[in-house]
Amino acid sequence: MPHATTHRILFIDAYDSFTNNIIALLETNLRVEVTTIKIDEPISDFAEFLTPFSAVVAGPGPGNPRNFKDVGWIRELWKLEGQDLLPVLGICLGFQSLVLAFGGTVDRLGEPRHGVVRRVRGGGEGIFRGVEEVETVQYHSLYASLGPESKYEGVGSYDARRSLLKCSDLRPLAWDYEMDNASDRTRDAISLYPRRVLMAVEHKSKPFFGIQFHAESICSNNNAREVIEAWWEIAKKWKRSCRNIELLSILPRSVYADLGAVQIDSRNGNLLPRHRRAVHDSKTPSLSINGIRNEAKQTPDLPEDLKGYNGVHRSQGLGRKCKVRVETRVENVGEATVPSICETLGLTDEEVIILDSEMHQRHDVGELSIIGLVSPNSLRLEYRVGTNEVRRIHEGLNETIDLRRYGGSVLSYLKHFMIPYKVESSNTGIPFWGGLMGFISYEACLETIGINRSQACSGNDSQRPDLSFIFVERSIVIDHLHQRIHVQTIKPDDQDWVSKTTLRLKSTKATTPVSTTQSPLSFNAHMSLPDAATYQSNVRACQSTIRAGDSYELCLTTQATIHTQTRLATWPLYLRLRNLNPAPFSAYVRLGKLTLLSSSPERFLRWSRPTKPSGSSTCTNDASGRQEKTISCQFRPIKGTVKRRPDPNLPPLTLFEATALLATPKERAENLMIVDLIRHDLHGVVGSGRVSVPKLMVVEEYATLFQLVSVVEGSLVVEDGNDGDINNENNENDSLTIGKTSDSSSTGNTTHSAKAGIDILAASLPPGSMTGAPKLRSCQILRSLEDRPRGVYSGVLGYMDVGGGGDFSVVIRSAVHWDHDARPKRDADGGESGEVEDDQIGISDGEAGEEESVVNDEWTIGAGGAVTSLSSEEGEWEEMLAKLRSTLRLFENDEQGSSK
Repeated sequence: MPHATTHRILFIDAYDSFTNNIIALLETNLRVEVTTIKIDEPISDFAEFLTPFSAVVAGPGPGNPRNFKDVGWIRELWKLEGQDLLPVLGICLGFQSLVLAFGGTVDRLGEPRHGVVRRVRGGGEGIFRGVEEVETVQYHSLYASLGPESKYEGVGSYDARRSLLKCSDLRPLAWDYEMDNASDRTRDAISLYPRRVLMAVEHKSKPFFGIQFHAESICSNNNAREVIEAWWEIAKKWKRSCRNIELLSILPRSVYADLGAVQIDSRNGNLLPRHRRAVHDSKTPSLSINGIRNEAKQTPDLPEDLKGYNGVHRSQGLGRKCKVRVETRVENVGEATVPSICETLGLTDEEVIILDSEMHQRHDVGELSIIGLVSPNSLRLEYRVGTNEVRRIHEGLNETIDLRRYGGSVLSYLKHFMIPYKVESSNTGIPFWGGLMGFISYEACLETIGINRSQACSGNDSQRPDLSFIFVERSIVIDHLHQRIHVQTIKPDDQDWVSKTTLRLKSTKATTPVSTTQSPLSFNAHMSLPDAATYQSNVRACQSTIRAGDSYELCLTTQATIHTQTRLATWPLYLRLRNLNPAPFSAYVRLGKLTLLSSSPERFLRWSRPTKPSGSSTCTNDASGRQEKTISCQFRPIKGTVKRRPDPNLPPLTLFEATALLATPKERAENLMIVDLIRHDLHGVVGSGRVSVPKLMVVEEYATLFQLVSVVEGSLVVEDGNDGDINNENNENDSLTIGKTSDSSSTGNTTHSAKAGIDILAASLPPGSMTGAPKLRSCQILRSLEDRPRGVYSGVLGYMDVGGGGDFSVVIRSAVHWDHDARPKRDADGGESGEVEDDQIGISDGEAGEEESVVNDEWTIGAGGAVTSLSSEEGEWEEMLAKLRSTLRLFENDEQGSSK
């Protein structure tokens, strides 16, 4: 935590997905406080607004510096004169804007550089004094120039070359020379690049500097960060010599008055926040950018605009604190398996949520399987995008919750819903004791960044929930590592169920595995595969926007549809999938009208219950009795894919061979861009200095693919209230205590709750591995290209535990079915109501009459891949097909499946 009299830097964010990484670098390396505004913030007097700050950083972002809507206030920085002058550092887009403002040019590179590590050589001057070269990551499609390179490429001396520059006010400081970075490219590829590209400049008389590269990236070396530190030393010297103004200990209220969003700490009305993280502001951009319609909701009027993922409205009527006993029985696994447990308890033909890791156990993933039992009286929460209301269904009652009471956010409501549950003691080795289990669709994820549903929805789509959770009170957790079964309930007076269930499980035998050489399923399926020409055309469209500077990476997806002439038994289908495609985040979900069969290899986010730091004593940090605890979290993004068996006539690849294939610049760039994006999302919640990357681009083996996997971790410090009237010391080891907090006495008041794990979830959706970067602009572009909603695919599936933890996977490698999504009959006049034509489901003209009365099942499987400037149309098509077929073979006969 910086000292109260530290310097303050203003960061101008151009809606980028690396902003918070730069802020973290500034705060940790420069020991400054950072305030963030967007490029389009409503500010009446920009020069006056800048007066409390010691310097400004103009950040990166998508778009072109020539377009005012892409740079906004950044362009105004270069017009500052006299006493209004401040030291400014432009990064990437900010750097290009600086060069353009003083007579330089900005043009397209022959091939964009996104997520690539390159060597940059400095001239030993300005911010490069003492730094000869840096290894740093670049994210840019455009390059800036101070003059026509062809005029001085052959000039020998550095001074002579500078004399020919068009921009007399700017001085070049560093270059990227193609000869330093061409070792892994062909002569044709080298010809696409200029012989050198400008990487850093300074103004000769004003304290303006710019760098093209990203020093904050996880793959940039320490020398790159030393350049930032050198800029700050120069900025401080200039500030002292030119202004010599005493630093203010508190930001004046007028700084925020123009923004219309003054935020007051609930415990001390005199304090303003240290800075406003970009993650909060990015939810409600106010511009339409580059012709792509911005569908973000407008920020509501005060006091509603103070609500968000960290501001929860407390309604009345939840009641006072009460004790709830939780019964747990532990038995040895013996011969029991996840399928045999489900079959013994009769769970396979009713609603249930099974998070199944049994077939693909790894260290840190796949150690536990969780079976959430659903009863007709279980409490359900459902939400459809754009409705601004949640359906709360419990014991036959259907209640509508108005989300305007929670800032318009369904995730704020879920946080509010989970707040009453305070767990202080139980079996901490088991991450799930009970709580919410369910899914969030991709479209519901998009709402968290201000994008509402725009594609036309069929009647069926409009009735499906985009978010559905059930409050699970009875559960069974299988600890594969320690070979234990935990039978749990948080229902009052439910010991009898625990005893009977435990007794039944003692006699459970292993289920005979479903054969992968003989299909146990009898069905006639017709598969509608994506169109190659359309998909490859979309790949080209993605690359066009990337070359224009609007995105670094776009995760393009498509969908296959499977129609069957009879309804399929979903449990045998799932057993077939888990054997064909074992994965650490497999799942069998029957929830409402949804059936989801998942073989996902990817964890999206796991967060722990709040715990006291190791070695700390029980103490409070203020007079309110609040204790400081820590929530640990982990992301495991997967980007970079190669088939295990690229040639069916040859043996499968070895791990060594796959590692070599995944070491290409394209595959590593895909993964790096998502890692940097996730670091940004996480920094926005946990703060600076609390994010790490313990694993970077490690190859993991799965049934049909090798994947490039990284691990990003963070720690969130939270304050936990002291529930003094609940005696946790008297609880038995196999029970936990849940306390319900008291509510606000006024229904019109909004209080700001302490942060929780769901804040990390809210700030990180949608999954970066399914969007690209920058996230907001990339999602807008993808929305314009993809012809249908993704639905559950690309969303997340998991749980939020009553103890405060949570775990979600990304819904990929999955088959999705909705009840009643069948082909309707033609009416008497020959009309149709949303039906599929006979030739689309493989029924010939002669068969159509015979099958007219048959109700057809429809399943969908989504797949896609990350498109970058280095992608090829054919390569992206083949990668998408490889992912699609890993799940599609579930519906193929064995000869078809084995050939692919």
